[in-house]
Amino acid sequence: MTEARLKQPLYLQPILMDRVWGGNRLPTLFGRPATPDKVIGESWELADRPEAQSAVVDSATPGVTVRQLLEQYPEQILGQALAARRPARFPLLVKYIDAGQTLSVQVHPDDQGAAAHHDRGKAECWVVVHAEPGARIIRGLKPGTTRAQLEQELTKGKVEDVLHVFEPHVGDVVALPPGMVHALGAGLIVAEVQQNSDLTFRLYDHNRVDRNGNGRKLHIAEALDAIRFDGSGSEFPGNVAADTWTPLYRRRRAGVTVEHILQGQYFDLFRYRLAPGARMALEALPTAPRVLMAIAGVGRLGRQVIKGGQTVLLPAAARAMAVSARKGASGELILLATSPTLAAC
Repeated sequence: MTEARLKQPLYLQPILMDRVWGGNRLPTLFGRPATPDKVIGESWELADRPEAQSAVVDSATPGVTVRQLLEQYPEQILGQALAARRPARFPLLVKYIDAGQTLSVQVHPDDQGAAAHHDRGKAECWVVVHAEPGARIIRGLKPGTTRAQLEQELTKGKVEDVLHVFEPHVGDVVALPPGMVHALGAGLIVAEVQQNSDLTFRLYDHNRVDRNGNGRKLHIAEALDAIRFDGSGSEFPGNVAADTWTPLYRRRRAGVTVEHILQGQYFDLFRYRLAPGARMALEALPTAPRVLMAIAGVGRLGRQVIKGGQTVLLPAAARAMAVSARKGASGELILLATSPTLAAC
């Protein structure tokens, strides 16, 4: 791949993850090929991990991975300041999660807690893409729950009695700092942006068994040590006790809505909504890469078509370009845009 190519959007090939709790609804939602031999619970849209490497969809250089691009063109991909940190991998992991069943009740450590496991911590954020009636999210413990109380409920098999639960809606933004107990409920599909970590401590798994009839491993001691029982979450400045996040600002003009959803310690997140026929300028961002997730609609990104279910890496070297929603389309073009911060590296 040439340096000139890095000035253009890089479309990425999704990596599909078979999960016992998966929902297999992403093909219907995004018009992707069905996978009848698997139960897909996650689609890793941008991954740079030992077990999964995102590849660029590019006929000139088929199969080139994000990792290879980072090794060859660090400043063009990351920008000068982020590249100077020499990150071992791309700083963020971006995915869709499709919950056919409620996921395990779990918690992720912060950077300090993850160091013993030779990994980074995991601050993450969900944007709800699909929600069936009655679907719920577990986010945190009920106010005042102590470690001793949680341990007691775990012993009695009644941990759900001390979990805080709410019913989300499409478009909701749910910020999850490290140390917060959480679980995605059945009937939900979310877009997820997170630190590049796959370190998860399961606290409770609804007595679920895998396809061989074996119970899945729990990590109760590690989870209890990772939980922030005071409910703190400095990784996302703002009211971390709120179930859903209020955008920092929202601007509307000529059929385009721009929302700065959140500004976290490890990543920024924006949402762009374009009514059919609307157009906006996407400015260059030479200080950091951007990952664009098209979560609905169809339009154009520069000279290329972009539609729901496609994810694009815009290197720091990418030029400014126009974004437009197709005239006569049945709905908005909705894009999420996220960029890593220096702390993520």
